[in-house]
Amino acid sequence: MPHDGVPGATRRAFLHGAVALAVASKVSRAAADVPSAVPEVDALSIQVLVDNATFGPFLPDITAPGLRVERNTGRPAPRMSRHALMAEFGLSLLARSQRGAQSRSVLVDFGYSPEVLANNLAMLGIDTGELDAAVLSHGHLDHYGGFAAVFGGKVPARHLPLIVGGEETFCERVAQIGSPPPVMGTLDRKELAQAGLDVQIRPAPAVLGEHAFTTGLIPLETFERAAIPTQMRPGVGCDKAALAPAKQNQAQLADDGEHELATFYNVKGLGLVVIASCSHRGVLNSVRRAQAISGVRKVHAVVGGFHLVRPRTDDEARRTVEEFVKMDPAYIVPMHCTGEVFIAEALRVMPDKIIRTYVGNRLMFAA
Repeated sequence: MPHDGVPGATRRAFLHGAVALAVASKVSRAAADVPSAVPEVDALSIQVLVDNATFGPFLPDITAPGLRVERNTGRPAPRMSRHALMAEFGLSLLARSQRGAQSRSVLVDFGYSPEVLANNLAMLGIDTGELDAAVLSHGHLDHYGGFAAVFGGKVPARHLPLIVGGEETFCERVAQIGSPPPVMGTLDRKELAQAGLDVQIRPAPAVLGEHAFTTGLIPLETFERAAIPTQMRPGVGCDKAALAPAKQNQAQLADDGEHELATFYNVKGLGLVVIASCSHRGVLNSVRRAQAISGVRKVHAVVGGFHLVRPRTDDEARRTVEEFVKMDPAYIVPMHCTGEVFIAEALRVMPDKIIRTYVGNRLMFAA
C-alpha cells in the first residue's frame, strides 16, 4: 500500500574542493571532480510550507524505517480555527538538521505569493528569525514570489544568506502558456535586500549552514533533457555581461535552466536526502550530481517537484519511474510540478516508496 496521508570532510575542505571545480559558469566545468565526502547530519526534518495541496487534520502520521511523517504540526489549540493553511502552485520547504548539539535551519524556495507564505509561517508557528540560510533553486515566480514574507515586512536586523546558482536567476522570463504568453517578470535584488536577504551567486557546490549543500550547476548526464516552460530575456533584470557568451546577444531565447540548483543532506546511517525543487535539469541528473559531490551512492529520499509535465512527455515520466526503480531510493516524495502520470505509475510500480505530503506536513529522517 502507498504511504498516505564516518563524519565527513570539514567545511573548509569541502569549499576548497568546490572552488577547484573550475570556472563555475560552465556546466561542463562544474561537472569536474568533486570532494569525496561531505559532513553528515544525525537527523533531518523537512516541513512543507507551500505546495499545491492541503488536507485536513484527519490523516494518520506515518512511521517507517528511517522516516516519520507528522501530519498535524501547527500550534496546538483547544478549538479548530477559522484560519487555515493555504495551498498554491508554488513550493517552499523548511529543512531543519541536527549534528550533535548543533542545529541548523535552511529555507528552500519561497512559494508563489507573500500572502500564502506569511499565512502558513504564522499558522505553523515558524520564526524566520531563526533561519541560518536560504536557497533559491531557480528564477521562476512560483519559487521566489513569496520572499517578501521572510521577515514579515519588518526592517531586518540581519541579512540572511541566499544562495542562487547564477546571474540568469534575475533575468526576465516569459511563460509559455496562453496567447499571448504572459511576462513572468524579474527577481529584484533591491527587493530581496529589503526582505532581509543577502544574495550570493554560487554556481559551484556550496555549503549552507554547515549542514546542507547545493549541487551547483547540474550537468545533463542521463536521458533527461532540460525542459522549461519559459523563455528568457538576457539583459532585462540581469547583467547581460555575466551570462554565457552565446546568450548575451539574444533578445529572447528558450530557457535551459542552466542556473538551477538542488539541495541535499547526507544523513548518518541513511544516505542522501535530495531536495530537487523543480527538476528542470532533470530529477535524475540532480540526484546523480548529489552522488558525485558527496561520494555517497545510497539515496534515502528524493523530495520535491520533478517537472514531469509539459514540455516533458508522458513517456518521459514513465521512463523516470523505471530509472528510479533501478536507483532504488527508500522513499520518493513527489510535490509541486511532478505531474499525475509519474505519480500514478510510481504508485503502481513501487507503492511502498511513495510518500504523499500536504502543506504543513513534516518529514523526519533519522536512522
